[in-house]
Amino acid sequence: MYKRYGLLLVAGAAIFALDASAASAQTPPRSQKRIPIAKEAPGEVAQPRVDTVTVYKTDTLRLRGRPDTVRMTNTVIHTDTVIQQVQLTAKHIGGMYFGVAAGGVLPYGAIRTVNEPGALGQVQLGWQGLNNPLGIRLDGSYTQFSDNADYAVLGDRPSMLTGNLDLRLNLPFFNHTLGSSVLFTPYALGGGSMVRYDNLRMKLNSDEGVVGGFGPQHAVIAGSAGTATTGTTIQNTDWHNDFGWNVGGGFAFHAGKKEMFIEARAIHFNRDDTRYHASWAIPITFGVNFF
Repeated sequence: MYKRYGLLLVAGAAIFALDASAASAQTPPRSQKRIPIAKEAPGEVAQPRVDTVTVYKTDTLRLRGRPDTVRMTNTVIHTDTVIQQVQLTAKHIGGMYFGVAAGGVLPYGAIRTVNEPGALGQVQLGWQGLNNPLGIRLDGSYTQFSDNADYAVLGDRPSMLTGNLDLRLNLPFFNHTLGSSVLFTPYALGGGSMVRYDNLRMKLNSDEGVVGGFGPQHAVIAGSAGTATTGTTIQNTDWHNDFGWNVGGGFAFHAGKKEMFIEARAIHFNRDDTRYHASWAIPITFGVNFF
Protein backbone atom coordinates (compact mmCIF):
# COMPACT_ATOMS: atom_id res chain seq x y z
CA MET A 1 0.00 0.00 0.00
CA TYR A 2 2.83 2.39 0.80
CA LYS A 3 4.37 1.57 -2.53
CA ARG A 4 1.19 2.64 -4.33
CA TYR A 5 1.11 5.98 -2.55
CA GLY A 6 4.76 6.51 -3.33
CA LEU A 7 4.21 5.92 -7.04
CA LEU A 8 1.32 8.38 -7.07
CA LEU A 9 3.49 11.06 -5.45
CA VAL A 10 6.29 10.53 -7.98
CA ALA A 11 3.85 10.66 -10.90
CA GLY A 12 2.30 13.90 -9.61
CA ALA A 13 5.68 15.55 -9.25
CA ALA A 14 6.58 14.58 -12.81
CA ILE A 15 3.31 16.02 -14.19
CA PHE A 16 3.88 19.31 -12.32
CA ALA A 17 7.37 19.63 -13.73
CA LEU A 18 6.19 19.04 -17.30
CA ASP A 19 3.41 21.66 -16.96
CA ALA A 20 5.91 24.26 -15.75
CA SER A 21 8.19 23.50 -18.71
CA ALA A 22 5.31 23.86 -21.18
CA ALA A 23 4.23 27.17 -19.64
CA SER A 24 7.71 28.56 -19.92
CA ALA A 25 7.88 27.41 -23.59
CA GLN A 26 4.72 29.35 -24.43
CA THR A 27 6.29 32.72 -23.45
CA PRO A 28 7.67 34.38 -26.69
CA PRO A 29 11.37 35.40 -26.69
CA ARG A 30 12.09 39.11 -26.42
CA SER A 31 15.18 40.88 -27.78
CA GLN A 32 17.02 43.13 -25.33
CA LYS A 33 18.91 45.00 -28.12
CA ARG A 34 17.45 48.34 -29.24
CA ILE A 35 17.36 49.15 -32.93
CA PRO A 36 18.93 52.60 -33.48
CA ILE A 37 16.92 55.07 -35.54
CA ALA A 38 18.87 58.02 -37.04
CA LYS A 39 17.85 60.82 -39.40
CA GLU A 40 19.53 61.28 -42.76
CA ALA A 41 22.50 63.62 -42.96
CA PRO A 42 21.67 67.21 -44.07
CA GLY A 43 21.40 67.54 -47.83
CA GLU A 44 21.19 63.78 -48.39
CA VAL A 45 18.34 62.59 -50.60
CA ALA A 46 17.10 59.23 -49.43
CA GLN A 47 13.89 57.37 -49.65
CA PRO A 48 13.68 54.64 -46.98
CA ARG A 49 11.97 51.46 -48.00
CA VAL A 50 10.89 48.97 -45.42
CA ASP A 51 10.80 45.33 -46.43
CA THR A 52 9.43 42.92 -43.88
CA VAL A 53 10.70 39.35 -44.05
CA THR A 54 8.92 36.91 -41.89
CA VAL A 55 10.85 33.78 -40.95
CA TYR A 56 8.88 31.02 -39.36
CA LYS A 57 10.76 28.66 -37.14
CA THR A 58 8.67 25.90 -35.66
CA ASP A 59 9.70 24.03 -32.55
CA THR A 60 7.26 21.38 -31.47
CA LEU A 61 7.12 19.97 -27.95
CA ARG A 62 4.88 17.06 -27.47
CA LEU A 63 3.58 16.30 -24.04
CA ARG A 64 0.86 13.78 -23.80
CA GLY A 65 -0.55 14.68 -27.23
CA ARG A 66 -0.25 18.51 -26.75
CA PRO A 67 1.93 20.31 -29.38
CA ASP A 68 3.43 23.77 -28.57
CA THR A 69 4.63 25.97 -31.50
CA VAL A 70 7.18 28.85 -31.16
CA ARG A 71 7.30 31.44 -34.01
CA MET A 72 10.11 34.05 -34.56
CA THR A 73 9.78 37.19 -36.78
CA ASN A 74 12.80 39.13 -38.23
CA THR A 75 12.40 42.65 -39.76
CA VAL A 76 14.96 43.82 -42.41
CA ILE A 77 15.17 47.55 -43.41
CA HIS A 78 16.73 48.64 -46.75
CA THR A 79 17.58 52.29 -47.59
CA ASP A 80 17.61 53.30 -51.28
CA THR A 81 19.14 56.61 -52.50
CA VAL A 82 17.50 58.14 -55.59
CA ILE A 83 19.63 60.46 -57.81
CA GLN A 84 17.83 62.52 -60.46
CA GLN A 85 19.88 63.51 -63.52
CA VAL A 86 19.06 66.78 -65.29
CA GLN A 87 19.79 67.05 -69.03
CA LEU A 88 21.59 70.31 -69.85
CA THR A 89 21.30 72.01 -73.24
CA ALA A 90 24.10 73.89 -74.99
CA LYS A 91 24.43 77.53 -73.95
CA HIS A 92 24.26 79.90 -76.90
CA ILE A 93 26.77 82.77 -76.91
CA GLY A 94 26.43 86.10 -78.73
CA GLY A 95 28.51 89.27 -79.05
CA MET A 96 31.67 89.84 -81.08
CA TYR A 97 32.38 87.32 -83.85
CA PHE A 98 34.75 86.55 -86.71
CA GLY A 99 33.82 84.45 -89.73
CA VAL A 100 34.62 83.19 -93.20
CA ALA A 101 32.40 82.41 -96.19
CA ALA A 102 32.57 81.25 -99.80
CA GLY A 103 30.22 81.05 -102.74
CA GLY A 104 29.51 82.40 -106.18
CA VAL A 105 28.70 85.79 -107.74
CA LEU A 106 26.22 86.43 -110.54
CA PRO A 107 26.71 89.53 -112.76
CA TYR A 108 23.65 91.62 -113.66
CA GLY A 109 22.92 94.96 -115.27
CA ALA A 110 25.76 96.52 -117.24
CA ILE A 111 28.13 93.63 -116.44
CA ARG A 112 25.70 90.82 -117.39
CA THR A 113 26.47 88.57 -120.44
CA VAL A 114 29.82 90.25 -121.04
CA ASN A 115 31.13 88.64 -117.82
CA GLU A 116 30.46 85.07 -116.63
CA PRO A 117 29.64 84.09 -113.00
CA GLY A 118 32.63 83.87 -110.71
CA ALA A 119 33.81 82.40 -107.40
CA LEU A 120 33.98 84.39 -104.17
CA GLY A 121 35.88 84.21 -100.86
CA GLN A 122 34.86 86.38 -97.91
CA VAL A 123 35.84 87.29 -94.34
CA GLN A 124 33.61 89.15 -91.89
CA LEU A 125 33.84 90.78 -88.47
CA GLY A 126 30.81 91.89 -86.50
CA TRP A 127 28.80 92.10 -83.32
CA GLN A 128 25.40 90.51 -82.75
CA GLY A 129 23.91 90.18 -79.28
CA LEU A 130 22.10 86.92 -78.63
CA ASN A 131 18.95 88.76 -77.51
CA ASN A 132 19.53 91.91 -79.56
CA PRO A 133 17.74 92.01 -82.91
CA LEU A 134 20.08 94.66 -84.38
CA GLY A 135 23.78 94.06 -85.03
CA ILE A 136 26.59 95.40 -87.21
CA ARG A 137 28.90 93.64 -89.68
CA LEU A 138 31.95 94.57 -91.75
CA ASP A 139 32.94 92.17 -94.54
CA GLY A 140 35.35 92.05 -97.43
CA SER A 141 35.38 89.71 -100.40
CA TYR A 142 37.36 88.86 -103.52
CA THR A 143 35.70 87.67 -106.74
CA GLN A 144 37.17 86.52 -110.02
CA PHE A 145 34.68 86.25 -112.86
CA SER A 146 34.96 83.61 -115.55
CA ASP A 147 35.90 84.51 -119.13
CA ASN A 148 33.32 85.09 -121.79
CA ALA A 149 34.98 83.80 -124.94
CA ASP A 150 33.31 86.46 -127.08
CA TYR A 151 35.09 89.21 -125.12
CA ALA A 152 38.36 87.52 -124.17
CA VAL A 153 40.17 89.85 -126.55
CA LEU A 154 39.55 92.72 -124.13
CA GLY A 155 42.03 91.43 -121.55
CA ASP A 156 42.56 89.10 -118.61
CA ARG A 157 39.81 87.66 -116.44
CA PRO A 158 37.94 90.34 -114.47
CA SER A 159 38.59 90.68 -110.72
CA MET A 160 36.53 92.49 -108.08
CA LEU A 161 37.10 93.49 -104.46
CA THR A 162 34.14 94.56 -102.34
CA GLY A 163 33.89 96.03 -98.86
CA ASN A 164 30.52 96.31 -97.11
CA LEU A 165 29.48 97.92 -93.83
CA ASP A 166 26.02 96.65 -92.95
CA LEU A 167 23.38 96.57 -90.25
CA ARG A 168 21.92 93.13 -89.57
CA LEU A 169 18.37 92.72 -88.29
CA ASN A 170 17.41 89.36 -86.77
CA LEU A 171 13.76 88.50 -87.41
CA PRO A 172 11.67 86.91 -84.60
CA PHE A 173 10.17 84.15 -86.75
CA PHE A 174 10.53 80.36 -86.40
CA ASN A 175 13.46 80.78 -83.96
CA HIS A 176 12.82 77.49 -82.11
CA THR A 177 11.77 75.42 -85.09
CA LEU A 178 14.83 73.16 -84.68
CA GLY A 179 14.53 72.81 -80.88
CA SER A 180 16.58 74.35 -78.07
CA SER A 181 19.98 73.07 -79.26
CA VAL A 182 19.95 75.10 -82.49
CA LEU A 183 18.67 78.67 -82.71
CA PHE A 184 17.23 79.29 -86.18
CA THR A 185 17.33 82.98 -87.18
CA PRO A 186 16.14 84.55 -90.43
CA TYR A 187 17.74 87.96 -90.91
CA ALA A 188 17.93 90.96 -93.24
CA LEU A 189 20.97 93.18 -93.82
CA GLY A 190 21.93 96.22 -95.81
CA GLY A 191 24.35 99.12 -95.91
CA GLY A 192 27.04 100.88 -97.92
CA SER A 193 29.52 99.28 -100.32
CA MET A 194 32.85 100.07 -101.93
CA VAL A 195 33.69 98.20 -105.14
CA ARG A 196 37.18 98.00 -106.66
CA TYR A 197 37.79 96.11 -109.91
CA ASP A 198 40.03 95.64 -112.93
CA ASN A 199 39.42 94.22 -116.43
CA LEU A 200 35.70 94.31 -115.72
CA ARG A 201 33.64 94.35 -118.92
CA MET A 202 30.71 96.78 -119.07
CA LYS A 203 28.11 97.43 -121.76
CA LEU A 204 27.83 100.93 -123.14
CA ASN A 205 24.47 102.64 -122.68
CA SER A 206 23.31 102.47 -126.29
CA ASP A 207 19.81 103.50 -125.17
CA GLU A 208 21.24 106.93 -124.43
CA GLY A 209 23.04 107.15 -127.78
CA VAL A 210 26.48 105.99 -126.58
CA VAL A 211 28.02 104.06 -129.46
CA GLY A 212 31.14 102.00 -129.94
CA GLY A 213 32.50 99.16 -127.85
CA PHE A 214 33.31 95.63 -128.87
CA GLY A 215 30.91 92.96 -130.07
CA PRO A 216 27.12 92.90 -130.18
CA GLN A 217 26.85 94.06 -126.57
CA HIS A 218 29.07 97.13 -127.14
CA ALA A 219 31.44 96.05 -124.34
CA VAL A 220 34.44 97.96 -123.09
CA ILE A 221 36.73 97.63 -120.09
CA ALA A 222 35.15 99.73 -117.35
CA GLY A 223 37.03 102.99 -116.94
CA SER A 224 38.54 103.08 -120.39
CA ALA A 225 38.28 106.41 -122.21
CA GLY A 226 37.84 105.14 -125.75
CA THR A 227 34.74 103.79 -127.44
CA ALA A 228 36.39 102.37 -130.56
CA THR A 229 35.27 99.05 -131.94
CA THR A 230 38.72 97.48 -131.87
CA GLY A 231 39.95 95.68 -128.82
CA THR A 232 43.35 97.35 -128.78
CA THR A 233 41.97 100.79 -127.95
CA ILE A 234 39.47 99.55 -125.35
CA GLN A 235 41.81 97.70 -123.00
CA ASN A 236 42.48 99.24 -119.59
CA THR A 237 44.36 97.37 -116.88
CA ASP A 238 44.01 100.01 -114.15
CA TRP A 239 42.04 99.39 -110.94
CA HIS A 240 38.90 101.51 -110.52
CA ASN A 241 36.77 102.32 -107.47
CA ASP A 242 33.04 102.91 -107.18
CA PHE A 243 30.75 103.43 -104.21
CA GLY A 244 27.35 101.85 -103.94
CA TRP A 245 25.00 100.05 -101.59
CA ASN A 246 23.82 96.54 -100.88
CA VAL A 247 20.74 94.79 -99.50
CA GLY A 248 19.91 91.15 -98.82
CA GLY A 249 19.15 88.51 -96.22
CA GLY A 250 19.80 84.99 -95.08
CA PHE A 251 19.21 82.19 -92.61
CA ALA A 252 21.46 81.57 -89.61
CA PHE A 253 21.78 78.40 -87.48
CA HIS A 254 23.29 79.29 -84.07
CA ALA A 255 24.60 76.51 -81.81
CA GLY A 256 26.80 77.34 -78.82
CA LYS A 257 29.74 79.47 -79.96
CA LYS A 258 29.24 78.93 -83.71
CA GLU A 259 26.77 80.16 -86.28
CA MET A 260 26.39 78.76 -89.79
CA PHE A 261 24.55 80.79 -92.40
CA ILE A 262 23.42 80.93 -96.01
CA GLU A 263 23.00 84.39 -97.52
CA ALA A 264 22.20 86.23 -100.73
CA ARG A 265 22.34 89.97 -101.48
CA ALA A 266 22.64 92.46 -104.28
CA ILE A 267 25.51 94.97 -104.52
CA HIS A 268 24.66 97.97 -106.66
CA PHE A 269 27.21 100.35 -108.20
CA ASN A 270 27.35 102.63 -111.22
CA ARG A 271 30.52 103.65 -113.02
CA ASP A 272 29.06 106.50 -115.08
CA ASP A 273 25.37 107.27 -115.50
CA THR A 274 25.87 108.71 -118.98
CA ARG A 275 27.99 105.89 -120.43
CA TYR A 276 26.85 102.69 -118.66
CA HIS A 277 23.76 101.13 -117.21
CA ALA A 278 23.74 100.39 -113.48
CA SER A 279 25.71 97.29 -112.45
CA TRP A 280 24.75 94.57 -109.96
CA ALA A 281 26.86 91.86 -108.37
CA ILE A 282 24.76 89.12 -106.68
CA PRO A 283 26.85 87.06 -104.22
CA ILE A 284 25.36 83.84 -102.77
CA THR A 285 27.49 82.63 -99.86
CA PHE A 286 27.74 79.87 -97.26
CA GLY A 287 29.72 80.67 -94.12
CA VAL A 288 30.36 80.25 -90.42
CA ASN A 289 30.85 82.78 -87.59
CA PHE A 290 32.81 82.11 -84.39
CA PHE A 291 31.73 83.97 -81.24
